Amino acid sequence: MINYLYQKSPIFVQNLVCTYKGLKEKNSRFGEGFQEYYDFLLKTQWYTRSQIEEYQISRIRKLVKYVYENVPYYNELFKSEKLLPSDINTLLDLNKIPVLTKEIVRNRYRDLINPKYNKPVVKAHTSGSTGKALNFLFSKDAIKYRWALWFRHRERFGIVPHDAYATFTGLVAVPINQKNPPFWRENYAMKQTIFTMHHISSGKIESIVNRLNQGGFAYYSGYPSILFSLATLIEAYDLKITASPKVIFTGAEALLDNQRKIISRVFNCLVTDQYGFSEGAGNASRCEHDLFHEDYEYGILECNNEKQNGIYKTGEILGTGFTNLAMPFIRYKIGDTATWVDKKCVCGRRSKTIFKIEGRNEDYVITPEGNKILRFDYIFKRAVNIQEAQIVQCKLGEITIRIVKRPTYSNHDENNLLNEVAKKVSPSLKVKFEYLSEIERENTGKYRSVRSYVK
Repeated sequence: MINYLYQKSPIFVQNLVCTYKGLKEKNSRFGEGFQEYYDFLLKTQWYTRSQIEEYQISRIRKLVKYVYENVPYYNELFKSEKLLPSDINTLLDLNKIPVLTKEIVRNRYRDLINPKYNKPVVKAHTSGSTGKALNFLFSKDAIKYRWALWFRHRERFGIVPHDAYATFTGLVAVPINQKNPPFWRENYAMKQTIFTMHHISSGKIESIVNRLNQGGFAYYSGYPSILFSLATLIEAYDLKITASPKVIFTGAEALLDNQRKIISRVFNCLVTDQYGFSEGAGNASRCEHDLFHEDYEYGILECNNEKQNGIYKTGEILGTGFTNLAMPFIRYKIGDTATWVDKKCVCGRRSKTIFKIEGRNEDYVITPEGNKILRFDYIFKRAVNIQEAQIVQCKLGEITIRIVKRPTYSNHDENNLLNEVAKKVSPSLKVKFEYLSEIERENTGKYRSVRSYVK
């Protein structure tokens, strides 16, 4: 009902709603504690290698003792492995702790929560890029710490908190059936203008470019796939960006080299990114010399099942987070792989460096309205009864949702997905369902969350 009223409201009311939500988000990000974290992180990024190791070992020891005493899952796990907190004294000792998988998080959700935690928390969820819904708790302190970390990354490129910016997102801030401009909404509380992927199309691109060329944005942020789609349309229609931002920050997906090149060329600015994930068990940010640096104060990113090649090693990423004590994750298997490089970066930062992070390169779906939809994770956010899901398009005007069901899946879940597609993707897109025991994998062992066979 609330979503329906928003969709039917005048644009100025929608802007007020975005601003009201922005006020709440502003407090969540920048409230009490943010500035202290931010100042601390600006200083600690210049720690020496020995200082970094000392810091991480100290945090690991405290974390292990904490989870052993407060989190039922870890207490049980340590006892079953005949481990004590005193057995974890170095970073290498982390290997003694079994890997935490997404399935364990789903199945042992309550046991991973600290029942004694008495500070404010929020319920969070993610579908990742594979349609696997995952719920978890996040402390409000950890949220502020994460935003302080992300703004430390932005500070490297001349951006400070509260600068005006444009966001390119998959959230439906602008009704998907809107035919006339403005194809954006304003969050005045955070100096944010919101552009949605559903309106980045040939008939609307000139209007969007005109809005961007009004200027006033210090930076852009968004999914690289959405920004890439925007940039290619701007070039295809021979339009020009005359008011470039200082920098563009991407996230949530791997920033591919060809995407970066074209986005940078079209918007005439630097394009950079950082690596993180909703569960908040680690992070890595690019420096001015284009290497990812582990944000060691936030957690540890391990290279698991590594393959060595000279100064490079490649393996799957495991994350251990330091800040979310409401529901701590230790040696959490994220599902991504990375290549670490053993070299000193000329920027002067001495945390571990990552040369490349492998993300998923997805296809897109074309809706009856002509929009290219690259992300569908929004429709799966609360789909906890789905084990795996994939969107497939074999012909225009229609998609098939391939689903691996959990035992608790029902017709109610199917109807919810139909409603989500109609509200957030296209009201006229036909949806079919196909139920499988497993989604077909690529050679890498992963599968594409979106697969298009439309030529």
